[in-house]
Amino acid sequence: MNLTSIYSSRLECLWVYDVEEFGPLTITIDTHGGNFTEDSKKNIAANRDKILQELE
Repeated sequence: MNLTSIYSSRLECLWVYDVEEFGPLTITIDTHGGNFTEDSKKNIAANRDKILQELE
């Protein structure tokens, strides 16, 4: 991995890296506010509760 550039403004910094064999990746938060991680946690908890009720 090589750091190729750094672009800086007063409050933020963008670092550009040149990498090989990086991935596969899962994007967990999108630009519309969707959060895959939190959605998954809710679905897992709901399914767990259903399964536990069926086992009783």
